[in-house]
Amino acid sequence: MDRTLNKSRWRLVVPTVMALLLVGYYGLMDAGPKSSTVTSKAAAVTRETATPGVSRVDKGPTATRVSTEGQSLASDNSIRTAAPPTQATFSFVAFGDTRSNPIAHQQVVSSILSLAPDFVLHTGDFVADGSVPAQWTEFFSIEHDLLSQMPLYGALGNHEGNSQLYFDAFNFPGNERWYSFDYGNVHFIALQIDGYASYAPGSPQAQWLENDLAYTSQHWKAVFFHIPPYSSGSEHGSDMQVREALEPLFMRYGVDLVFNGHDHDYERSLANGITYIVTGGGGAPLYAKGQPDPASVYFTSTYHSVQVSVTGMTLAVAGVRPDGVRFDEFTLHKLPARQYLPVVVKGLP
Repeated sequence: MDRTLNKSRWRLVVPTVMALLLVGYYGLMDAGPKSSTVTSKAAAVTRETATPGVSRVDKGPTATRVSTEGQSLASDNSIRTAAPPTQATFSFVAFGDTRSNPIAHQQVVSSILSLAPDFVLHTGDFVADGSVPAQWTEFFSIEHDLLSQMPLYGALGNHEGNSQLYFDAFNFPGNERWYSFDYGNVHFIALQIDGYASYAPGSPQAQWLENDLAYTSQHWKAVFFHIPPYSSGSEHGSDMQVREALEPLFMRYGVDLVFNGHDHDYERSLANGITYIVTGGGGAPLYAKGQPDPASVYFTSTYHSVQVSVTGMTLAVAGVRPDGVRFDEFTLHKLPARQYLPVVVKGLP
């Protein structure tokens, strides 16, 4: 998804002729460039198409309709293009580690749907074993309603195992391993910090990251990836190699907010003017608190997602449990001197 285009991807399980049509508020839109017909001669083929969308500041969402021989195969799904820099108000949700417990995963997804964000970020470990097709089938069954209403941007986790099935399932920008996109006045960066790709200084990923950070002029900068540089989780804790390799770039180019997973809990840390959030409570078995990291501000072991509401110069952030209870509510205000005034409203532990 960008400001003029939205890509759709689906998987055919039987040979068929399919059409992807755009449906507006006033019925079926024009044919031609706004519709796409795909013929498959083999079963289990992944297909994708690009469709124009409608920005939130215009007339509202456009719907997609997938049909075969004139019969709809599913309910209409809404799509939007990304907000332009002039649209300073929107919201998104970050979450991760959705593997292993479908009941908890479903509860978190239902909670996210009630928050109605513009899009979601996934910090990795979508499934327990990325090479097992059945686990991806279960993931998309749980995420179906969410993905039919909003885009998802993901980062590879160690449990994906660098599997081709991950790349078959999603359609992210660039090389899909590390990429960036703009939404409103925020620049988002996804990295592959999963144990399968180098991020060391001088590596292709590190060079790309520095170039990307140097190029963007967006007001806010947010980065998301799997393995955390700051964590008090009992299973993994802070990864010092990740911290030493990436934090100097984050500091040099003014990164504001970093989302991670890997440890199955929620934790907020503050270091060198950067807010780090571990959001690994999407369904995987929860972890207790281990050795506290000195930078830690708030820790809780609970299933959750993280809601971020952007209003120009202010980010309002809160953890949200599946029952809707909010915790660790705080705001970030960006000042001209690139300083921050965190205002913390205590939530339930």
